[in-house]
Amino acid sequence: MRRHHLVLAALLPLVLLTGCSAAGSISMDPVSNADLADHASRDAPPGDAEPDPEARLIRDAIRNGSATIEGRSAPVEADLPFAYRGSYYDLSWTAAGEREATSVDLEVDYNASNVSANRIAYDDLPEVDRRALDTLFPPRHDPRADGYDLGVGATYTDAEANRSVLVPTQEYDAVVYDGDAYPIRVSDVRPVTLTTYRYTSTVVANDSDDYARQLKDEHLFTLGDLNESERAVVSEATNGSYYAESTDDSAFRGVLERFRAHDDDAVEYEETRGSWVVRYNGTVYWADLSYAQFTDEY
Repeated sequence: MRRHHLVLAALLPLVLLTGCSAAGSISMDPVSNADLADHASRDAPPGDAEPDPEARLIRDAIRNGSATIEGRSAPVEADLPFAYRGSYYDLSWTAAGEREATSVDLEVDYNASNVSANRIAYDDLPEVDRRALDTLFPPRHDPRADGYDLGVGATYTDAEANRSVLVPTQEYDAVVYDGDAYPIRVSDVRPVTLTTYRYTSTVVANDSDDYARQLKDEHLFTLGDLNESERAVVSEATNGSYYAESTDDSAFRGVLERFRAHDDDAVEYEETRGSWVVRYNGTVYWADLSYAQFTDEY
């Protein structure tokens, strides 16, 4: 459960993202201790942030040493530390209990011409149903010509389902909001298991200098033994980014092999990209590599 209110991707407008079509790329940014600590951490939500369950969990775990949250999966990834008031904290979790619940998809039609008389005012809905529908009202999206426009996923505990007029049995077909009636459809009703996750925080470092020293001790390596064409790649990377136009780029491949030899030293690592701390010509850099079209070689 990332949140109870998950927008259904199939119902959202498709956004086409454009970007560089290079076979691979590398950028290298010179970093101070503060820069390095910033690259290798995440900012904890500020105290005045919206009362999002995940934000509250992170803040409470850091402030109090531990906090719990319930969901279908662990909502906060325990990878990079969180920066909070100058210090750095790791979060880890354990499962502390389970209970059964009901998951549903809730959809709304914003411009229906014929609306069932079986309707209920939004303000008259039980609190659990208003909370499940609150991302759908007031209407925030341009309606489609016909059909249901937007949907959310919601999870009801057994106690919440007992108070609901939508789950597990839909008692009303439409919701009235600001005088207008909107058809509501409840679908994909299914049982799920909710787990209680207990998160605990551990201080990684008391300040950015301390954290940067740890990062260097654990991850830093020196980039050397490059031929002339490989040095040209790195030179361009240290002045912005270098893009490999195809997998025939042997100079980029040579640089990539130097970094991939240090996968165990990577600060962040995925199948097609990674981030390293590297020293080159006496300067420490944060290096980001993307190499999706080169992955068959590894």
